Parts: sequence; C-alpha cells; structure tokens
Amino acid sequence: MPRYSFKIDPCPPEEGYGWVLRYFEDDWEIPSYEIFASPSEDAWIIQQEFENAQFTGELWVEEMIAEQGGDIGASPASGPSNTQLSFKPDE
Repeated sequence: MPRYSFKIDPCPPEEGYGWVLRYFEDDWEIPSYEIFASPSEDAWIIQQEFENAQFTGELWVEEMIAEQGGDIGASPASGPSNTQLSFKPDE
C-alpha cells in the first residue's frame, strides 16, 4: 500500500515570505507543489499561511487515502522557521 505525506519548507527569497508545500508518495516527491506566500513580512500572516499549507497537505493525504488506499506517512518535517522571519530596521 502506498504511503502519502507532505513537507512544508520556507519559500525561496524570490517567491516572497511564506511556505512551499510539497507532496510525497512512498518517500518519492510528486512533481508538483503549492506556494502559500504573504505580500509582507507580517509574522501573523506568515503563520496563517503555514496553517493553510498544513491544512491543505492534510486534506491531500486524506483524499489520496480515500481514492487509492494507503497509509499516512510521517508528520510534516518542517515547521515555522524564525530564520525567514528576520526583520531589518529601516535605514
């Protein structure tokens, strides 16, 4: 039976502030992803986008299990990272 999971990583700087949601089947990455980005460095919005990504990933896993059978993979390996949330004072 296939195992489904997802991973949430910080967006690359060129994509903005937020998260990249990636999908996995049997530890192989499925070649698609979703970006949950914020237009600003507002920590509250970025946290909300992380929660949106996590909810979307969980729904995807449930949908795959319902359609094809399988197991839930490991919990997401990433969480909100303060490294992306570093704020610089205006100069």
